[in-house]
Amino acid sequence: MRTVAIVISAAALLAIPALWVIQRQSTATATGTPERIAETYMKALYAQDQRAAYRWISEKDRKYKSEREYLRENPPFSGRALELTRELADMIEWNDVRAEIGGNEATVRFKVKLPNSSAPEIQKLFFEFDASRLAQLTEKEKVAIVEQLRLMNKQGVLPKIDAEDSLKLVKEQENWRLLADWAQAIPVKFTAEVKEGLAWEFRPVQETVLAKPGATLQALYKVKNLSDRTLTAKARHRDEPKDLADKYLEVIQCFCFIQQTLAPGEEKELPLVFRVGWDVPKDIGEFRIKYEFYPIEKFPKT
Repeated sequence: MRTVAIVISAAALLAIPALWVIQRQSTATATGTPERIAETYMKALYAQDQRAAYRWISEKDRKYKSEREYLRENPPFSGRALELTRELADMIEWNDVRAEIGGNEATVRFKVKLPNSSAPEIQKLFFEFDASRLAQLTEKEKVAIVEQLRLMNKQGVLPKIDAEDSLKLVKEQENWRLLADWAQAIPVKFTAEVKEGLAWEFRPVQETVLAKPGATLQALYKVKNLSDRTLTAKARHRDEPKDLADKYLEVIQCFCFIQQTLAPGEEKELPLVFRVGWDVPKDIGEFRIKYEFYPIEKFPKT
């Protein structure tokens, strides 16, 4: 049986690129049992409602990762897409939810049936999660999709995946919050360099990302053409330590896969999506990813 984290991590790829629109505010200030808080957090996470999910994270963890950093690394859905994924999240079936409480800490274990967002039936309804297409939906069109989802769920034909998982929580000021344990996450450090006289400014937006094993995260680079002519270039990445990076560091989507062309003075944000493997050794230390941009005519052939 798959864990919820694996299913959500796979579904997270649907959010990139995402609509960078401010979402409605979540009122993550209510008190509740560890079981209720865990369910609320998981529903937000499944719906790609990352702004709401962050508000359930412990203060202890927030010292290591700000909301701005978290949202950059976990692009949220917004608008119609978010409204629809919230509907899907409401169709999660919770089973055997139980909490083991010891003092100010708790472990919540649960089994669930998650709507399979990768299934063709759901992909078709959601226009393959195309952000621009979903943003153009009218209220009537959105309601029609919701009604279809509810009918499929009622008839038992909505594709679902069996999963189980556990979450750790900590009690802070009488409220239960998720313990993400970012203090134990693996630092992934990003650097940048332009080569062969390329007249571009190139740098990482965030030099270090704290990555929990198995989490699919996004990092951003910024690039600017400093010359007075249009230039085309291509990037390659070097990962260190190489032997461990080859085994445990996966670059899933990357601007380096295709060449980039910038007009004079043009600036771009270039995203990449990566994941540290579930089975990475605990004593790994850190990973380092260096991107090098070359003029297209001087890009190394090997």
